[in-house]
Amino acid sequence: MNILAIDTSTDYLSLAVMRGERIAARFHRRSHMRHSSLLVPMIDRLLKKARMKLKNIDCFAISIGPGSFTGLRIGSATIKGFSFALGKPIAAIPTLDVIARNEKSFKGIVCPVLDARKSKVYACLYRSAGKTMKRISKYLLLPADELLEKVRRYDKIVFLGDAMHLIGRVDSKKIDWHPKAEVVAKLGAEYFKAGKLVTAEKLEPMYLYSRECDITGH
Repeated sequence: MNILAIDTSTDYLSLAVMRGERIAARFHRRSHMRHSSLLVPMIDRLLKKARMKLKNIDCFAISIGPGSFTGLRIGSATIKGFSFALGKPIAAIPTLDVIARNEKSFKGIVCPVLDARKSKVYACLYRSAGKTMKRISKYLLLPADELLEKVRRYDKIVFLGDAMHLIGRVDSKKIDWHPKAEVVAKLGAEYFKAGKLVTAEKLEPMYLYSRECDITGH
């Protein structure tokens, strides 16, 4: 199975082509939000590097947000176009799921935090066992201080994202937290096997609103 995966949710542009279980080509670099001019040319370059053509792709995988509204629209419009043209399905992966996988080896609670402006954050909680990870909350949009109150009961927790300054956790582990397309591709393969796919008509970026968000689980 061949998968083309993209992430345009942050100021990084991240792309990957996966052949079978192997990443055949990847691109992950800060683009200063020039996604509209770089996305299609870089996809073409990556496909050539992987010695593949767009028609060889069996499934498209995209990180759907939350994140930059402009970036998400550009990414979703591009993938919709490819899907329409080729009649191939789409795996729509929440961006917070992708970011959390940067800490898959951590044992404890992983909490991605993205700046949602006006002192609010996008966040989600995951329980990591070191090799496996399970989401234990809904996708959240809430004031930073409310998030800190909600996670107070957890002894071992790591935060990652661009909203570290809002939660006062500059001491948390410093890694490249940006969502990576190779992770989008691997999660996309899981979605494909599970039949969790959408058509171009059904693909929509994930925009969170306060009334829809609350924490659940343990």
